[in-house]
Amino acid sequence: MTTPEIGTFGLIAFDTALPFDANSIPIEIILPESLVETAEIIETNGMTGTTDHNKERTREGLKRVSGSIKIACSRIVLDTLLPYICGTAEATNVFALADTLPEFLLMIDRGAKVYTYSGCRISKATFNGTKGDFLFLDLEIEAETETVGNAGTFTPLTAPTEKPFLMADGVLTLQAATRSFENFSLTIENRLNTELFENGLTRHDIPLIDRVVTLATDHPWDTDNTDLVRQDLDGAAGTLVFTNAEVITDVLTFEMAAIQYANITPSMGGKDVIRLPLQGMVRSSGTTKSLIVTNAHA
Repeated sequence: MTTPEIGTFGLIAFDTALPFDANSIPIEIILPESLVETAEIIETNGMTGTTDHNKERTREGLKRVSGSIKIACSRIVLDTLLPYICGTAEATNVFALADTLPEFLLMIDRGAKVYTYSGCRISKATFNGTKGDFLFLDLEIEAETETVGNAGTFTPLTAPTEKPFLMADGVLTLQAATRSFENFSLTIENRLNTELFENGLTRHDIPLIDRVVTLATDHPWDTDNTDLVRQDLDGAAGTLVFTNAEVITDVLTFEMAAIQYANITPSMGGKDVIRLPLQGMVRSSGTTKSLIVTNAHA
């Protein structure tokens, strides 16, 4: 009997082209990960004089590659992934939104086999945090193909060691005032066409067709926050800035041009602090992009 594979020893690497080598970038992921290929089995399902379904009348159909990974945000991983979340290459630490998305490759060592995913694009990136924890990035990924390699073919790489950001590093500004907040999620939803197979069984391409950016935050309901209810229809600009207390030159900034909130009155949920949860749409303002991300570091 062989020893089963253990997730503890799994590895993942990022690259922009094959082959994976010493220049590939290792990424520490937080389990579980779920990037897998799912293939259909199609059958003729016609009249055959019986209720049996014959195996000879089947073929393998469309193959879809999808899944998610979770990452603790730190300097190197953000520099690596932000161009593929936003669509543009870095310009002096700044990443702006674009109308197309570049593709990339991931290699995942699952012990008994090593899997390579090509034509990857990020369909949703959610930066999120809650009190006392790290700043996390949840990625939903769509890919074109999965290929399988033998055990031991993963390129040896050194795991990342830079200090991640904490939720406590964050400062949120809404309506030109700094706000206390217990948790947040900033979501960049890159809406992709995942059904472009043409005359093949794997995806022909995965183009970007739309993008929606949202910000959800949770605040104590008090007189300092009454201006967050019944805001002007056009909304207002906002910023979320994380300054790493351990490495103060590492500063992650989200600049939002205009955040529009539907009016929702706070309510009392029990004999405790009354909370004000907000869910807003982040939109562009004039020629200013809806979201600009800056990952500054020494």
